[in-house]
Amino acid sequence: MLLIGVAYKEGVADVRESPALEILAGLAAVGADVAYCDPLVPSLRTASGPLDHVPDPHTRAWDLVVLNTVHTVHDLAWLRAADAPPVLDTRQRGPVAPRPAPAAEVTA
Repeated sequence: MLLIGVAYKEGVADVRESPALEILAGLAAVGADVAYCDPLVPSLRTASGPLDHVPDPHTRAWDLVVLNTVHTVHDLAWLRAADAPPVLDTRQRGPVAPRPAPAAEVTA
């Protein structure tokens, strides 16, 4: 699982009081393999250990991408691709276009 943005608000490197810390801790506590992408925060200490920013998230396969804090420096175009992972946009501010519903299967 990839979390986009761990800073508490766009354009800053401060993680104090960021909801990202609870999101990462909660997911790690239930066994999720967590990572984050935030170029303003190169490394982060979590309850489960240190994490480093993933600079090229589009090069890995993710089960889920959670948009938390989207900085202007984030290039999220890869999340619009047909083969993009599912996205949970917690702020409803991401540039991800809604995917069309799968076509209904017609049986005769």
